[in-house]
Amino acid sequence: MTPLRRMTTIRMDLNSIITDDAQRARPARLLSTQFIRTVGYAWAYRRLLVTGFFCALLFAALHAVSLAGVLPVLKLILDEEGLHGWVDRTAACRRLGFEVEIVRRTDGAALTVRSVPDGHVLASAGLNPGDVIDPTPATPEAWLAEVASKPGGAVFEFNASPAGSGSRAPNAPALIRHTLTLRAPDLKESVKQRLVGLVDRQTLEGDRLKALVVILAIVCVVAVIANVFRFLAELFVSDAVLKGMIRLRAQLYDCVLQLPMSYFAARGTADLVTQFVQDVQEIQRGLLAFFGKLVTEPLKAGFILALAFFLDARLTLAMLVILPAAGSVFWAIGRQARRANRKLLQQYGVMIGGFSTVLSAIDVVKAYTTEAFERRRLDELDRRMFKHQFRLAALQAALPPALEVLAVIGVSIASVWLGSRVLDRQLNVSEFMQLAVVLGMLLDPIRKVADVYTRISRGSAGADRIFRVLDTPPEERERGGDRDVGALRDRIELESVTFMYPNAASPALSDVNLTIRRGECVALVGPNGSGKTTLVNLLLRFYDPQRGGVRYDGADLRTLKLDQLRRQISLVTQKSIIFDGTIRENIAYGREDASDELIRDAARRAFADEFIRARRDGYEERVGEGGIMLSGGQRQRIVIARAILRNAPILIFDEATSQVDTESDEKIHRAIRELARDRTTILIAHRPSTFRFADRIVVLDGGRIVDAGEYDALFVRCALFRSLCAGAESDAPPENPPAAEALSGVLSSRTSPSPSAVVACEPDREPLR
Repeated sequence: MTPLRRMTTIRMDLNSIITDDAQRARPARLLSTQFIRTVGYAWAYRRLLVTGFFCALLFAALHAVSLAGVLPVLKLILDEEGLHGWVDRTAACRRLGFEVEIVRRTDGAALTVRSVPDGHVLASAGLNPGDVIDPTPATPEAWLAEVASKPGGAVFEFNASPAGSGSRAPNAPALIRHTLTLRAPDLKESVKQRLVGLVDRQTLEGDRLKALVVILAIVCVVAVIANVFRFLAELFVSDAVLKGMIRLRAQLYDCVLQLPMSYFAARGTADLVTQFVQDVQEIQRGLLAFFGKLVTEPLKAGFILALAFFLDARLTLAMLVILPAAGSVFWAIGRQARRANRKLLQQYGVMIGGFSTVLSAIDVVKAYTTEAFERRRLDELDRRMFKHQFRLAALQAALPPALEVLAVIGVSIASVWLGSRVLDRQLNVSEFMQLAVVLGMLLDPIRKVADVYTRISRGSAGADRIFRVLDTPPEERERGGDRDVGALRDRIELESVTFMYPNAASPALSDVNLTIRRGECVALVGPNGSGKTTLVNLLLRFYDPQRGGVRYDGADLRTLKLDQLRRQISLVTQKSIIFDGTIRENIAYGREDASDELIRDAARRAFADEFIRARRDGYEERVGEGGIMLSGGQRQRIVIARAILRNAPILIFDEATSQVDTESDEKIHRAIRELARDRTTILIAHRPSTFRFADRIVVLDGGRIVDAGEYDALFVRCALFRSLCAGAESDAPPENPPAAEALSGVLSSRTSPSPSAVVACEPDREPLR
């Protein structure tokens, strides 16, 4: 691994450790503050969300209704009393205040008292369990229906023979007459009676198979309608969330474009790519779970609980004692899942950085036959990422079983209670089965909510990382002034400037003093790392010096509007930046409104028109990623054409001819000559053919200006300058005299400022202006 790659990996790992320590100190919550902020992006489309919520509500209600259809089916299959008989019996028992049942015997059906609560008015009157009620002249079923239909407060009389009347005392009465006031019907029984009243009693009692088909058909229709609403709910929610993610990505993209250069210098770009892709995807999944499952499943569970309360409130309340235990499991596993996912997302950034580095240098990898080395390096990154992935997978796998075990324990406890009531004949088998089915159906939403929780935890981790970027002050707000900027009138000055990059061990520039006058051509030369590009970066305000200042016509750059300042400068970098698009789009970059005539004129002046017209699609030909379809010289000429079209009064060339052949070098020199006319020009160069005709040459070494002056004078007195020229000449292609003379003529023909003072090239001399 190269030192640069190793340093990048260590830096990202260190950032991960610092971030994890900071996050570990925060209390774990289901919805982090940053995730709640992402909710706002989807909530901007609240009409879609509200429509989805309404559909989810209808689905949950209809799902509970279809589940309630289990009882009629069970009653028809398992019980002879049927659905109407069950409703009449339960309603009559509520009205009477004691339990009765119809017992089928060989001599017919008998209406028997099953239980009488202590304290009941008839308990003291001699009514006991096992007594047989005489329904004469009606049948037991009709007697129960009559009791169920009477109004509350009505006085009701009936006869009952005591239990064991065959062995009663000789003087004991055969029948005992009882009188009581009927209780008012409660809401539960009234609802049941109204619902059952929708189905004809004769149909259910006459043909039970037909009744079963009718009930199942109703259940199927309700289930179909419910799932249509479920589909619509998920569709509307997905629409809102996906549109919200478009807004989030747009804001993130806008924020990244406005971040200061120091941000990229400190953190690199691989992690930002991960945030654009992986983190936003995690947030999207979390929001879909939040607005979809976290709404639908609790609603479904709520309606099932309501049904369970309707059937047996005490039993349902007893089951809810498992909620604190479930909450503890949610909290413990969710906290770990969020932390594990944060580490995984950070490792994605390291992986993307390593892989993109290999792809961008694939020619070097193949030339040096280091495929095996790079494979081992990426394998190591993969193994590290696997550790985080496996931990997260284990946490995700642990939550549903843990919750399901708790739910099964709760249902089992409830089933024991229900079973005891069945054995005590307080509950029949069909009622037991329905309650067991309803309580068992609670497991499904609990299981799905467990999956929702892990998704939201992962989304929260992604949101934390995204908003660390979004909350970074943009360059304009952080560093821009409020003074307008026009074309340079007088000079640019660097006054005692000292600058150090973030995390650097030593300054890149130390106590630099330099004046560049309007219309002057200044060349910056020096060994690698001497501070040439850093000086240019300060002029563009990519960074601000820690000490000293940079002035533009006497005004500190910090007081000027940043966008207006940069519009005064055209930059041609050592690396020709070509975007994946057409040649026309690349030349017009920054001036998308430029006409075809202006674009072609800029290309002609940059000596690019000749090769552009020779291509199959001309200016509309796509150049591929990074301009892969073009040669180095062609890319450089397109970049110069872009600078010509920008028509800025200040030109900066950063090693613009360092990586081209002789023919391209000649044409680029001619383009520079054309572009530099009547403009303030700064050349960063290592070839004498580029800088020997500059008005002034500034020699830098170790972040300091060690000498400045014209070419001939510097060559005589400055050993460092001579060595730079000698090294450049040995590495450069043969000079093209016509091009050099042409560049000399145009530069010498311009009005030249007064030359700088001639000084000795000494390492301990004072910095020069």
